[in-house]
Amino acid sequence: MAEVDFQSLVESNLMSSGEFTNAIIIGHDGERWASSDDLSSMPTTERKGLASLWNNKALSRRNGFSVLGKKYTCKTIDDDNLVGAGSEGLVVGYKSEEAITLGVVTKGQPQGLATIQIVGLGEYFKQNGY
Repeated sequence: MAEVDFQSLVESNLMSSGEFTNAIIIGHDGERWASSDDLSSMPTTERKGLASLWNNKALSRRNGFSVLGKKYTCKTIDDDNLVGAGSEGLVVGYKSEEAITLGVVTKGQPQGLATIQIVGLGEYFKQNGY
């Protein structure tokens, strides 16, 4: 596996795009690998909750999830992809072999561009064993 600077990827690939207000990369165990400043204080229970969304997709669709205390309805979840909607906007996510990449989409930005960025980074992780 190639050495990856996850923090740099959050900053240069996600946050600098203007598509996201916040972004985070966590392991399947919910541990934080890298994040934007605001999400560095995300409670462990929220991170673990996000990591467990893929364990029971039907329950995730029914209950939704939270990011920094803000509730999101789970609109889409499949083996890799996640889209949540809330009053603050959207959250898009992608689950790779070991990592989960999530971005809070800047209000007013189209979901498509944000999804392309999250999926692209997630595919990069898959290709590199993460």
